[in-house]
Amino acid sequence: MNRIEKLFKDRVVQRGGINLYSKVDALNFIKECEKDQVYILGVDGFYITEDKTEPSLDNSIDFSLLSVNRDRVFLMLKEFFNNKEESLFFEIIYEEIK
Repeated sequence: MNRIEKLFKDRVVQRGGINLYSKVDALNFIKECEKDQVYILGVDGFYITEDKTEPSLDNSIDFSLLSVNRDRVFLMLKEFFNNKEESLFFEIIYEEIK
């Protein structure tokens, strides 16, 4: 577990082996990634209930195939989260910190 994961370990919701974060926690997680210069490969949105985890392609973004610099990715992520519902949860796919 890296430094950023440790910061958010008490806020994560685990579903099917996936770490999911509320909108607020996802934004804060991404801010920490920006501080540590960790590259975000993508964010996947999910609607969750007590017994269901439903992915939402409309609330997901993929940077893995783009040739976008790191600073631009963080700007795009801030824009991405602007209009997202508070009820969504997010998986953050990032480059591992070694």
